[in-house]
Amino acid sequence: MFNGKKIGLALSGGGALGAAHIGIIEEIEKAGVNPDCVCGVSSGAIIGLIYAAGGTKALHDFFDELAGSKIFQKKEYLLIGGPRRIRELVESLLEKRIAGRSFADLEMNFAGVATNIATGRKEMISRGDPVAAVMASSAYPALSPIKKIGRDYYFDGGVTCNLPAEDVRRMGADFVIGSSIYSISEIDRKEVAKMGKLAILWRTFDIFDKQLNRYEARSCDFLFKPKIDSFKIFDFTRLREIEKMGRGHAKRNIKTLVNLLENEK
Repeated sequence: MFNGKKIGLALSGGGALGAAHIGIIEEIEKAGVNPDCVCGVSSGAIIGLIYAAGGTKALHDFFDELAGSKIFQKKEYLLIGGPRRIRELVESLLEKRIAGRSFADLEMNFAGVATNIATGRKEMISRGDPVAAVMASSAYPALSPIKKIGRDYYFDGGVTCNLPAEDVRRMGADFVIGSSIYSISEIDRKEVAKMGKLAILWRTFDIFDKQLNRYEARSCDFLFKPKIDSFKIFDFTRLREIEKMGRGHAKRNIKTLVNLLENEK
């Protein structure tokens, strides 16, 4: 609560860019703004679950172990099973920290958003196994296996919603803080001409997610949007740089957020 208002945090997807959420969350808490609930998509769901389970300390422990993994010591990590190995690492780190806890056992109200493949609709998952929900939310199409939960099959929530501000509002938040770290840079026409089918597919998802973010940002009362166009969603070798960018952006904008909250009626 902040001045009697229930604060909600919406975390967008963005692969490796999700590291920026960590710096942003840290600065929010330093300013005395403690979210009451959090909802995330894809990498935002991963960060959101760790945060809901153990606060900023758990986030830093998770991030240090992830960023320090030998998987990311070479840029060739994406070759020959790279995405699979990354996913296995993330899931094992989550399992270790969540240790069989349910959503109800978490320290903060949390939900993850995934896309139901059969219905084509987004679903906010807040019951059952939180690790399964997060792995479903982050199952990137064509690179990650789909996730079965109950009788349904899911993949990346970013296909239908990449900044779950409206879902945070449904969780009871009076004031929604968004952290949108998904952005794309323009590319040279010569580079486009050389793109293969898979690269074009990824670019399609990038453009679609960018447009979704722009629409969903309208539902936030305050939005953190660090300028990280120079980074890519698979830049896992640059996680610490990305986190630093998120922290720097939050430091420059945190006073505006606090003033807005203090003046809210």
